[in-house]
Amino acid sequence: MKRTTIPYIPHEQLDWQSLALQLETQGVRLHIDTLNWAEAYPYHPIVLVDLAYTSKGIALSYFVRGLELRTLSEGDGHYVHEDSCVEFFMQPSRGEAYINFEFNAAGVCYASHHSSPKESVRFSAEEYAMILRQSTHQGQRLNLEEGLHSWQLQAFIPWRTMGYAEGEIPKRLWANFYKCADGTKHPHYLSWAPIEEAEPAFHRPQFFGELTLGPR
Repeated sequence: MKRTTIPYIPHEQLDWQSLALQLETQGVRLHIDTLNWAEAYPYHPIVLVDLAYTSKGIALSYFVRGLELRTLSEGDGHYVHEDSCVEFFMQPSRGEAYINFEFNAAGVCYASHHSSPKESVRFSAEEYAMILRQSTHQGQRLNLEEGLHSWQLQAFIPWRTMGYAEGEIPKRLWANFYKCADGTKHPHYLSWAPIEEAEPAFHRPQFFGELTLGPR
């Protein structure tokens, strides 16, 4: 199992510019570079995520450089996996239940509560409103099929949105980080922690890595 420690940052008032600087200098950097199905899907964009936690939740900053840029999802609650997409799947404890957070390069989010990989309940409008985001192409609907593109996405997810009680901060959680773009000319399926499946499948909590929260 892959493991890492998430550092604490004392960031109580959300300001995207200062948060990005803190994540760059104080966060842990993970490379989303496991090409699980290389024979069928060999394309390998550059994908990084910097993350840290605060007393209120987890902050993530993704950087992507790769071919094509697609942001055609209609808005929160609509699928984004065919777009240029980064994802964070997590569970508070080991088992089948987990939550998936998926974002396209325009900041659109798709999220749901899973009791198992085959059973889910989509987030409500109120839950989506709690997930704060800022991206290079915020609010833009694009389909740039040619060329090399770089983009960034920052997200802040409160502990409550991840299923914890008010004021609760966990000691550890289990998660995986992904990059995909099913609807582009170069579809790809990258992960942080390896996935031992014959075909692309991200909804596999048994392969999540362990994230330990560092001291405050």
